[in-house]
Order: sequence, then C-alpha cells, then structure tokens
Amino acid sequence: MGRASAILLLASGFLSWGLIEYVLHRFIFHYDARSRIGRKLLYEAHISHHEDPERRSRHVASLILSTPVAVVYWLLALAATGSWAVASLLLVGMAGGYLYYQWIHFQCHHGKSRLRVLRYLRKYHLLHHHQTPELRFGVTSPVFDFVFRTFRPVLSRRT
Repeated sequence: MGRASAILLLASGFLSWGLIEYVLHRFIFHYDARSRIGRKLLYEAHISHHEDPERRSRHVASLILSTPVAVVYWLLALAATGSWAVASLLLVGMAGGYLYYQWIHFQCHHGKSRLRVLRYLRKYHLLHHHQTPELRFGVTSPVFDFVFRTFRPVLSRRT
C-alpha cells in the first residue's frame, strides 16, 4: 500500500467519526429507554452530561463505552475490505476523529476561543443543551444535522 492510499484511509476514518458521532448522539444517547438498566446506562453515558454540562468528568467517554464502538468499527471495516491493514488505518483515522471530537466538546463547554468556527460550534452545541435537545446533534460539525434535517442555524450576529 502506498503512502497516498494510507493517508486517504486515515482521512476517511477521521471523517467517518462525524457520522458515528451523529448516530450515537441522536439515536442512542437520546433514546427513551424503557428498562431500568437501559435508563441507567444512558444516564451514565450521556443524560448526566445534559443535567450538568459543565462537569468536567462527563466530557470524555469511558473505555466501557468507547471500546465496543472501536471494536465494532474495526470489525465492520475488516468485513468490508478484507484487509487488516486497511481496517486498522481506518480505525486509527476514526480514533483521531474521536480525539478531535473530545477536544471540540471540551472547548464547547470550557473554552474561550478567538476562532470564529470554534465560537460557532460552541454556540451550536450549547443550544442543543439548553434550548433544543431534539436538534443539533453534531458537536464537531453540523453537516450531518443538515443531511438528516436536525440542523437549525445559530441566530446571532456574532459567532
């Protein structure tokens, strides 16, 4: 495998995190669980973050949550490509996207950026928390909110 192919696979894995982030946030973390165990798991995984969004210990997903996501991703990539090397490069790229997400999410709650894009993402995410929990599921980007019609613009002159 050439260097260009490896870089393309890493970039694809990185970008795939955005879809994973959206799907997990919208369809799993905001699921209305009926069982007591399901409610407890969702509370620990995400609802507690909505109850206390400034609590720093609720920003980084635990290994109990992130490891199964990574394993399933790698197994699906392996099944789709038939190559350990390709699946592994996709996984490393996806892990990079996940780390980027963790940094952006932390910045949304605790950062004060001079960069307009980070200020926009902060407002976008905080609107999800405080006004529209049924909308704006993207943290690193509103792209999938736009695709799946859960996007609402940030109505402000300054971002």
